[in-house]
Amino acid sequence: MEKVIESVPSSLRNELSKKLIDIVLGTQDKNAISTDLAKKIIYLWRQDQLTSPVGLESLFEASFKVDSSSTFMVLDQLGLNKVSIAFHKIIKD
Repeated sequence: MEKVIESVPSSLRNELSKKLIDIVLGTQDKNAISTDLAKKIIYLWRQDQLTSPVGLESLFEASFKVDSSSTFMVLDQLGLNKVSIAFHKIIKD
């Protein structure tokens, strides 16, 4: 997963992280992600690290659990087709 995240251009990381946060925060299912993952995301947010590889990995993990179709839609909207394809392969395995 690290290589996939590192392939996201730095110019798109801020917008991507905002869109992934919107997916995670927009869920009606408050138990969609674990407490530990929520705490990790909050910690990374406070450290201004949500655009870092670790931050994006945490956001991807949460957004795929909450709504994988919306997550793939965001990747497609941002033109991150290679990232989308790579995540499809990861999820299938």
